[in-house]
Formats: sequence, structure tokens, C-alpha cells
Amino acid sequence: VYEKGAEVVRMMQTLVGREGFARGMKLYFERHDGQAVTCDDFAQAIADANPESDLARLLPQFKRWYSQAGTPQVRAEGVYDEAARTYTLTLSQSCLPTPGQASKEPFVIPVSLGLLSADGQPLPLQLAHWTQPETGSRTFVLTQASESFTFVNLDSAPVPSLLRGFSAPVVLSCDYTDAQLLTLLAADPDPFNRWEAGQRLALRRALKAIQAEGPVSAEPLDDAFLGAMRDVLRHAQLDAAFKELVLTLPSETYISEQLAEVDPQRVHAVREAMRSQLAGALQGDWVWAFEHHKDNGAYRPDPVSTGRRALAGLSLSMLCLASRYTGDAVLPGKAYQHFKDAGNMTDRF
Repeated sequence: VYEKGAEVVRMMQTLVGREGFARGMKLYFERHDGQAVTCDDFAQAIADANPESDLARLLPQFKRWYSQAGTPQVRAEGVYDEAARTYTLTLSQSCLPTPGQASKEPFVIPVSLGLLSADGQPLPLQLAHWTQPETGSRTFVLTQASESFTFVNLDSAPVPSLLRGFSAPVVLSCDYTDAQLLTLLAADPDPFNRWEAGQRLALRRALKAIQAEGPVSAEPLDDAFLGAMRDVLRHAQLDAAFKELVLTLPSETYISEQLAEVDPQRVHAVREAMRSQLAGALQGDWVWAFEHHKDNGAYRPDPVSTGRRALAGLSLSMLCLASRYTGDAVLPGKAYQHFKDAGNMTDRF
């Protein structure tokens, strides 16, 4: 309940903007400071402080987030018309029945999105009735069971980057190709979508190996995926914490949740094969990452230092994993030395 409430508050901010949300908070405390109030009182104050906003216009429908149980599912489908140079994106929403609520009315779902070219360049957003294109992201509000948005003046089929900033707490379904996911992983300016693209790519390869006949392949990862992971690890602008998240494979629990029938031993064997292949194929890159991130001076709990420790730890784990198959005794020795020199519990662990 707490998590859903926090995400609903985040959606309010998305619909009214940061300054509008600050005005709403000010009005809320002026009205209700010291009182026992409800979620409706809070939503009403945010809306009243922003009378021209989508939140104010759609407030009765927006309150379904409080009155209807379950997590909405959003399905995205895009069609590019080469002759007309248009791209039509159709968004559909649904929510599974829950006890006492066999059918659900449409929610108010803010969908922040952008478009990328196949080589990762940002594309302008322009609907047919707009006089000027926009750059970056734009938030579209889904209020019906299904709505379509047609973008014009596009010279090639775009790659949609959806739910930027995690604009709504929904389950997104979109039939991305591997090429599109690789584009998002390499170039999406939204960190969450970039991470999600990497997770989807890894999950596809895990499921394919699990569902294949015969023994588990020792190399379930293809060159395109390995190259994308190497590019992330070596990327000069990405911070270390983000790299560590992207390079961590989906957990066995998450992989199992995608299967109708679960063989825990095979799931474990496939994920370990993926880890081993990633460790061996990127061994030189892991060495570089460890050497460049292991020394952080005196312990500091700031985000930069935390990220560097996380990436150094992952790199060392992968190097020790690779050494099990190469017989290298140098890297385990470095791990022991790192343990002895550790100045904090994270590095020592």
C-alpha cells in the first residue's frame, strides 16, 4: 500500500510539474496542517493549486488508483508508414480482475516517452496538429482503454523509449526487437529504460537456453549481447553504480517468474553459464574495471564512492569466476590482497 501510494504521488508530480507540485504541497499544509486527512484531501489540494493541469481535469478518474486494486498493464504497439513518414503508437491499458472487482475502469496513466533513431540519435516529437516539433521527452496521458498517437515527419522507423522516469507504476508490454533493445541500451538518455533494455536482452537469452532441448549450453550469450555489455563497462560517461546494475544478470527468482513450469536446477545452470561466459569473454575489461575502481581512499558513503565499490566488487567476482576455468592464480591472489587491504565492510565482504 505504501509503495503504491508513493508512486501515485509521483504521478501527481508528473501531471502538474515540480513547481506545480510544490504549490500543491504549500496549499495542502495551509489547509490541513495538524489535521487527520485522507488521500482524497491530498489529491484535491494538489489539483486545486494547479487548476489548468491534467490532474485537475481528470481528478475523479485519477482517484481510481486508490479505489481499484491491482497493477495496470500497458501494451504498446508501433507502426511506421514509410510513404507518409509517420509513426503511429497505440497504447492499450487493462487490469486483471481482483476479489470483489471483476472489471476495472480505465486509469489515468501518464506515459513519458521519446523517440530514437536506429543509431540512437534523439528524434523530434511532432503530432500532426502541432505547429512545431519538440525535443526530448513528452508526457502523454492515457485515459481510455486504447489510444493512438501519430507522429509525423520521421524519415525512418523510430525506436520508442516508453515510461521515461518511470512515469507510471504499470507493467509495460512492447514487442521490441533485439536491435531496438540494443539501441536503447546503448543510447537511451533515460537510465531506467537503458537498464531495462539490458535486462530484457539477458532474460530472452536465459529463457531460450532454459527452454532448449538437451544439456545446458556453455555459451548461451551471443556476440551482440557480449559486445553491448563491454560497451557499457567501458563507457566513459556512465557512472559506476549504473554499470554495476546493468552488468548484473536477472536473478534466478525473476527468471523463474517468467516460466509456466520451473526447473530450479536448469534455471540455476543457465544463469551460471551466462555468468561464466560473461566473466571469460570480458576478462580483460573486468581487469580494467577493477584496477580503475578499487582505490577510493578513506571510506565515504557518497553515491560516487558507493558506485565505485560496487563495480570493483562485481569485477573482482567475475575475475575470480573466470579464474576457476583458466587456472589463473594471480587474480585470486589479488582478491585476497583486496580483502586484507579493505578499509570498509563492503570491500571486505
